Amino acid sequence: MEIPTLAFNPRQNDRFGTTDIRAHSGARFPALAVETGAEILAHVWREEPRVVGIDEIFMIRGALDAVRRLTADGVKVVIATLDMDSEGEVWDEVGPLLAMAEEVVKCPAVCASCKRDAFYTFRKGAAPGSRVLVGAGDYYEPRCYACFRAGQQAKVAQTGEGSLFAPDSDH
Repeated sequence: MEIPTLAFNPRQNDRFGTTDIRAHSGARFPALAVETGAEILAHVWREEPRVVGIDEIFMIRGALDAVRRLTADGVKVVIATLDMDSEGEVWDEVGPLLAMAEEVVKCPAVCASCKRDAFYTFRKGAAPGSRVLVGAGDYYEPRCYACFRAGQQAKVAQTGEGSLFAPDSDH
């Protein structure tokens, strides 16, 4: 028996095109490109799936409200996303989603520096400065906490600009 399913990918996440959700392993799943939670709801109300998958939810404005509505309507929602940005700050809508979640599975990458489990995204020094920057190996690399912190401190030493993990930080 096939379960009616819809998947969504942020229109902004165009690394591999927007019509599929793709894993770094090459696995893919058909998806609809959206910019807002309202677009997700419109598709769901039209198609009436029992399961909704959303990739990189931090890039979709109003996604938190859409997820609240879908779960209230009995739709199972599965989300794959980064929980923090490259400064270690939780994405605005992801924190409440983590609190609402019935299950959270964190899948580590491999630290680019020491090969331990990596739960942080380190932005390389040459990357442009916007908070949301679509890109993989060009701009980012996975890091464990120790290597992430060392990298952040090295950036502060080079640039003199503050960081979440700067020695004088209150965090």
